[in-house]
Amino acid sequence: MTRRKLLKSSAALTLAGAFATKAQSTAGITPETVYELRIYHLNPGKLPLILNRFRTRETKIFTRLGMHCVAFWTPIDGELPAETLVYLLRHKSRETARAAWDAFSKDPEWVALKAESEKDGTFVNKHDITFLKLTDFSPSI
Repeated sequence: MTRRKLLKSSAALTLAGAFATKAQSTAGITPETVYELRIYHLNPGKLPLILNRFRTRETKIFTRLGMHCVAFWTPIDGELPAETLVYLLRHKSRETARAAWDAFSKDPEWVALKAESEKDGTFVNKHDITFLKLTDFSPSI
């Protein structure tokens, strides 16, 4: 196989995988689906620690408990300070969101992870939570 054909087939496979992932990630969206915008205002110096915790373990717990992680952001300008984590979760409904957070708060893996990672001080000083619904003209996410 020539290098050109290999590159073309690799690109096609990558695009197919991206479309398949998008289709899988938006499967099951219904009129009951809600999005949860969470903004964590962090204590000084805690951003790298919480990012590592989310990157390595916390998002896996979310997934296991049925919370779909849509995206995570850190501000680069604007009114939010640099020590802020913003993220968006998707839930089947408000009720499933409540049930998932209830299960999360009692989950032995989460309880141990939080105690271990925050032994030198809590990460989050304040959090803001807003539940959202997609508009009829919004793309599915």
